[in-house]
Amino acid sequence: MAQNSPADLLLARLEALESRVHELEDRAPSAPLSAPSSASTGAESTGATGTSGSAGSAGSTGDSGAAGGTDVADPFWALTALKEHEPSPGAVVFAGAIDVGLGHLEYQWGRPVEHLLAADWAEHAEPVAALGHPLRLAILRRLLDGEHTVAQIVDELELGSTGVAYHHLSALQSGGWAMSPRRGSWSIPASRVVPLLAIITALEKG
Repeated sequence: MAQNSPADLLLARLEALESRVHELEDRAPSAPLSAPSSASTGAESTGATGTSGSAGSAGSTGDSGAAGGTDVADPFWALTALKEHEPSPGAVVFAGAIDVGLGHLEYQWGRPVEHLLAADWAEHAEPVAALGHPLRLAILRRLLDGEHTVAQIVDELELGSTGVAYHHLSALQSGGWAMSPRRGSWSIPASRVVPLLAIITALEKG
């Protein structure tokens, strides 16, 4: 029996990805755009994906060991799809479909490079600074498993007092990384889960 060539396998993979994206687009409403470009998509959900444009097929694999289930013929399948969809000067896209303690989450966000280079990066100082403490990252890791009370956070992280916990939770809340859905309990907003994991992934040393 004749075997398909790597090029045939890659083509089949890309066609399957494109078909899946179109299926999701038909099933979910388009997300609002904040920049006039097909790569400028932002969407989140707890049960369905809302995407705009076939860039929805693009994720990111930072090394030759692609994510589980991807085609080994092209470990950079997401990058390949993105380059075909967004010609030079290109765009940046990240996405995730995950199951964590908070539930099933699907999210995609992208921006053309011109938009990113023209933006005022100083506007992002507060949310970036909010992540700049080991204890805050440890708190977020616990919240990723599900809603926690302050008492649980203090106990699990062996903090000296609830005051220490509230100090760091307040900083995370100001940065948009944490919220208090009810008095004394804290969680991560669903729209921040995949972006948080994307940042952690980007900080890996590859």
